[in-house]
Amino acid sequence: MSEIPVNSPNSIWKRLRNQEIDCDEAIQLLVDKRGGLRIDLLDEELNYRFFHHFDDRKSLPPVIPLLLWHGYFYLGSPHSLTSDEIKKLSIVTLTGIKNIAISSESYLLWFLRQNIPDPSNIASPIINPLTGTNEEAHLDEISEIYLSQALDQTHRINALISVALQHRASDIHLEPTESGLRVRYRIDGILRTTRILPSEVSRKTIVALKVMSNMNIGESRRPQDGRVSQHYVTADNLDLDLDMRVSTFPCVGGEKAVIRLLPRNKVLTTNLEDIGFTEQLLDIYRSWMSEPQGLIIVTGPTGSGKTSTLYATLQVLATDKVNVITMEDPVEYNLSNITQGQVQESGGLTFASGLKSILRQDPDIIMVGEIRDLETAEITIRAAMTGHLVLSTMHTNDAISTVARLKDLGLHPSLVAESLLGVVAQRLVRKICSFCSEAYVPTKAELRFLNVAVQDVKYQDWRQGKGCEHCFGSGYLGREAIFELLNVTPQVRKVMAEGTQSQLIDYLLEQGYESFYHSVSKKISTGITTLEEALRVLPRKVFGDIPN
Repeated sequence: MSEIPVNSPNSIWKRLRNQEIDCDEAIQLLVDKRGGLRIDLLDEELNYRFFHHFDDRKSLPPVIPLLLWHGYFYLGSPHSLTSDEIKKLSIVTLTGIKNIAISSESYLLWFLRQNIPDPSNIASPIINPLTGTNEEAHLDEISEIYLSQALDQTHRINALISVALQHRASDIHLEPTESGLRVRYRIDGILRTTRILPSEVSRKTIVALKVMSNMNIGESRRPQDGRVSQHYVTADNLDLDLDMRVSTFPCVGGEKAVIRLLPRNKVLTTNLEDIGFTEQLLDIYRSWMSEPQGLIIVTGPTGSGKTSTLYATLQVLATDKVNVITMEDPVEYNLSNITQGQVQESGGLTFASGLKSILRQDPDIIMVGEIRDLETAEITIRAAMTGHLVLSTMHTNDAISTVARLKDLGLHPSLVAESLLGVVAQRLVRKICSFCSEAYVPTKAELRFLNVAVQDVKYQDWRQGKGCEHCFGSGYLGREAIFELLNVTPQVRKVMAEGTQSQLIDYLLEQGYESFYHSVSKKISTGITTLEEALRVLPRKVFGDIPN
C-alpha cells in the first residue's frame, strides 16, 4: 500500500485541525472572491485521502480536495457539481460533499502540479486539463498559466508545446528579439504572438530545445535540423504520440527555432469528399486514380494540404491486391498497408536513388514526396510510363504552370504530355467561425468581382465572423481546401506536346477551365469563407482586376 504523504508545513487543513482557525476562515484563506485558489496552502495528505478511493480518475468531475471537516469533503471545482455527481462521490468516500467554486485557471495550475511531481521527469507533458468542457481560455492566459509552472527550460518548452497542441497549432516559432524570446503559434495558417520570454532565458531555452532535438549545442553559426519524439497525456487519459521537426537558424540576436508538430496518431481522413473536392472535380480525380499507370501531381505552397490529399488518396488505393511504396522527406504520418521510405541525404538516400530502388521492389503504386530536380523528374516520368501509377508533389502557383515547370527542369514536352494524367493545385482557406458567424450583406463591388448579379444573391448564405474567444477574435476557425484541376484529355495532351504554354492557357480558357477563382467564389457565396480570406491566400493574378 502506498505511504500516506506527510502534511504540508503551510497546510490550511493542518491549521484547521489544530483549531487555529475555523472552517469558514479556512475556506476564505484558500479561495478568494474571484475563485483564485492558494495551491501552496493545500495539503498532500488530504489529496491522498480523497483520491485513493478512486481507481479511475477519468470517471471524476474536475475536483480538488480542499478540506475534510466534520464528515464533509470540501471540493473545489470550476463547475457546479450535479446532485448525481455529489451522490456518487459521497457513496465512495463515505462522507458528505460540499462544492466550492474556483476559477478554471486555478484548476489548470493545480492539475499541472499534480501531474509533474518530479522535475526530472519530462516523458509525459500535460495538455488540455479541461478537455471535455465548452470553455476556452484566452491563448495568452493559458500560456501564462503553463509557463508559470515550468520548473526548468525543458519544462518551459513542454509547456509551450502543450499550449500549442491545445489550440490546434501546427508550428511554434521562437524568435530572439531585443526584448526577449518571442513565441508565436501558427494556427489555421496564421502566426499569433502569445508572449515574449525574458531575455535571460532566451538563449537557455534554445539550447534546451537543441539538446532535446539531439543537435550540436556548441554550433550556433550554421542552421541545424533535428527531431523529437515524445509521449503526451491529456487530462482525460488520451494518449498522444508526437513527432516534432525542429529547425534552427542563426540570426541577429542569436538563433531562431521553429518546431513543426506532427501527431503520429492523428486521424487521417480516408474519405476524399471530406477534403473539399466538389462532386464534379472528385469525379475527375477518381478517374485518374482508376488508371493503371500515369502521373498525378499535387501542387501548391508549403502548408497547403498537399500531403493530406496524397495520404487520403493512398489510403483509398492501398488494397491487398497492390503494392504501394512511398519515398518521403520526411514521413509525416505512418500509413497501414503501405511501405514508406524516408530520404536520408547524409547516407546517400535521395528521392532519385530511393525511387530507383523502389522500381526494383515490384511496385504497383508509387508516391514520390516531391519532384525537385531533373534526375527525380526523369525517373518519375519513366515509372509512370512503364506500368506504374505515380503520385507526387511540386511547388507551383497553379495547375497549369506545373506543365511549364516540368519542361523547365529539362523534360521533353512529349514525355510530360504522354505520362501526365492530371494536376491538382490546392490552397487552404480559413473557414468562418461557426460560433460567431453572422449574416453579411456583400457590397456591389464584391458582387461585381465575383460576377454575381444582385437579383441572384442569396443573402441568407453570405456570412462573416464577428470574432469571439473560440477564434481568438479573428472570425475564422478551421480551414478547408480549394482546388483547381488540370485534366489531361487527349486534346490537352496534344497541345502540351506540340504547342507553347500560352497556347495551352488559351485553349483551356476557351474550354471553360475552372480555376481557383471559380472554386473560392462558390465558398464565399455559400458562407464558408470570405473574399478577404481568399485575397490573403491566392495570388492576385487569379482574380484579375479587383474593383474598388
